[in-house]
Amino acid sequence: MTGETEQKILEAALNLFAEKGYTGATTRVIAEEAGVSELTLFRKFKTKKNLFDTIISQNLEKMKKDLQSILINKKFNSNGEFLETFIRNYVESVEENFEVFFLVINDGTGEFEQSLSEFFRESAEYIEKNIGNSNIDPEAFALTIAGFTYIICIEKHKGRTIFNQEEVIENFINNSVKCVQ
Repeated sequence: MTGETEQKILEAALNLFAEKGYTGATTRVIAEEAGVSELTLFRKFKTKKNLFDTIISQNLEKMKKDLQSILINKKFNSNGEFLETFIRNYVESVEENFEVFFLVINDGTGEFEQSLSEFFRESAEYIEKNIGNSNIDPEAFALTIAGFTYIICIEKHKGRTIFNQEEVIENFINNSVKCVQ
């Protein structure tokens, strides 16, 4: 489903789900925002839930592929090089897909728990493969990076400037490198 109409619906729905939540975003308003009839929305996606699930699964898959394209089969010369590449690309991927990341993290149903768990597990595997430090728990480190990224992206998304984002990212990378030495 990548036609122009579907794409308009997906984009409108993502924005409204992020702004109003699943319950607050009605199919009528989504259709209006997309410039289509509600009937067209239902013809393309059958149900609101299917529309929501499509948005989440497509975007989580895109985030995974973005990270994989940078990290798979790449040899890093040092932990610092790996961490800088991994953290910067992780932040960039979440920033580009913030609405989806926000929806998944804040999903109270647990429906996307497996997808999110898989995403974090793959991140932990990259860390374990590239750092190889037995003193570091790769899963805890992956969650630390995810939490840091989430806070950074929320601040940016909300338009707050409590800190200099680039400086904080640089310091986080430097501190992470010190932790794995």
